[in-house]
Amino acid sequence: MTRRTTLTLTEREERTLATLSDRKGAEWVLFESIAAHLGYSLAPDASEATVIRVLMAIGAQVLIDEALDQGYQQLAEIWPEVHDEAEARERVRRYADDVDQVMPG
Repeated sequence: MTRRTTLTLTEREERTLATLSDRKGAEWVLFESIAAHLGYSLAPDASEATVIRVLMAIGAQVLIDEALDQGYQQLAEIWPEVHDEAEARERVRRYADDVDQVMPG
């Protein structure tokens, strides 16, 4: 589903778009590279709407990546509490016993 929406830009957002209007500048080259990494192909004559869509996709990816990083950090902090080495060894031993029972000897 696609949807057209009106977007009012702040001065800061206008400056960001102005920076990206130089299609040979360092910002554009980096923007194009990040976009390609996310699966977007940007032509030098890309419309402002396309640039905004790709900026939004990059921002969304940053949020997703940060949420994952925070989740992994939280898991690392509680891992010693939820991970029981003796229990893990016992699971491996039981699995090995089960395999030994069904494997021809």
